[in-house]
Amino acid sequence: MPNYWTTGQLAALTGLSIRTLRYYDQIGLFSPSLYTEAGHRRYTSEDMQLLLQILVLKRMHLPLEEIKEIIHTGRDNLMDTLDQQIRRVNSEIAVQQTLLHQLERTKQEAARTENISFQELTSLFELIRLDRSDYFTNKQLETMREHYLNTSDEVLKQGEKQFKKLLEVLKDKHEKGVPPQDKSVRDLAKEWQKLIAAFSDGNKELMESAEKFYAENPQPALHYGLDSTLYRYIQAALEE
Repeated sequence: MPNYWTTGQLAALTGLSIRTLRYYDQIGLFSPSLYTEAGHRRYTSEDMQLLLQILVLKRMHLPLEEIKEIIHTGRDNLMDTLDQQIRRVNSEIAVQQTLLHQLERTKQEAARTENISFQELTSLFELIRLDRSDYFTNKQLETMREHYLNTSDEVLKQGEKQFKKLLEVLKDKHEKGVPPQDKSVRDLAKEWQKLIAAFSDGNKELMESAEKFYAENPQPALHYGLDSTLYRYIQAALEE
């Protein structure tokens, strides 16, 4: 076993390029302990141990400047960095678990619909992706889930068709400047409210939560043609 390694030998052992090793030297991250009379770099076993530590820290996705600071300041800073990385990784795991759950649910819902289009799939995923924790309780979410799964595809499609048609008529009324207090608009708004009530299976609290959700998160509702302006128009028509 040699007492030292050349730059080429160290590169071959670690998988790093010679250019990378020279760059580490230039920025003061990792430099050889020895130089020949001709100025060639020579690395000792202690250098090798230090480089292995640097490579471990790199696998944690730490920037080189932070690695340099850890190497120079010692164990305490390393422990702080490890704690930070543990929190970061746990956060990333939580995000990936949430995404996995969303994808699984999207697949389940998509499987219920024949010939689902990419646009419909995108809308479905966006609807599932949104965090509803500020709007619905776990019990309310389970109620909606059960109601959806226990409703036939035919009834669901018919309800969606009726919902879109009703919104088209309301939108036309709004664009023509018909005031929300007009009887025809009020009647349409009440019909819209009945559809929402059917979706919520007659649960008043759930219906109120759903209305709040769509009022503050218009993106999913745009799939049905319900933007924030039209929603306010409907709400104005429902006011006593």
